[in-house]
Amino acid sequence: MIRIRHKRIQIPTMLKSTLAALFLAAASVLHATDISNDLNKAQTNAVGVGETVVVTTPVADSPWPSVRVYTRVNAPVDTMKEVFLDYKNSPSFLTNLISATVVNQPAPNIYDVRYVNKLPIVGSTTSTVRNWYSQDGDALVVNWNLLSSPLAEKSTGQLRVEPLGTGKSLMRYTNYVVPKSSLAVLAKNAALSEVKATVAALKKEAERRAAAQ
Repeated sequence: MIRIRHKRIQIPTMLKSTLAALFLAAASVLHATDISNDLNKAQTNAVGVGETVVVTTPVADSPWPSVRVYTRVNAPVDTMKEVFLDYKNSPSFLTNLISATVVNQPAPNIYDVRYVNKLPIVGSTTSTVRNWYSQDGDALVVNWNLLSSPLAEKSTGQLRVEPLGTGKSLMRYTNYVVPKSSLAVLAKNAALSEVKATVAALKKEAERRAAAQ
């Protein structure tokens, strides 16, 4: 399971009814969160009414930018954690994923996961990523770091999910990749689309599970 502009990141990614009321209520809650400190007023308002906000930041000497995706999720933080930890079933809701297998668990909150992803022409590619989970108050924080990949020199990221009223949460999905191939600049837009698709899929699955409870 695709930042510069550093804020306070501490270690270890649609409903419109009575628009004005929802707009103001959601925005007022957003201002109390750590994630919303990243956002300007227009971005805060957009997330508050259910839109997804994408922020890209160029990185010096890198063909790909750092990407942050912000969205509101109609599911609580615990459900988001359940979804992110469900490696076995993740191919059922992450369409470009063939399998995700925990190959090592060096600590109770740390998982080394081997991901096999679909890849056009080649068929598939395998990478191993270390995910570590922590709590920051009521927020879930998942950091990850690439251990091995034939396609990337480096990949780091973070998922932060904060409570946003009853049964809802606010998600920030951060990812930065340094590709190995000099031709990877041509795939920048595809990589950005993949990040947005991953956030949308995590959100959709969390909302599905929350609605079924």
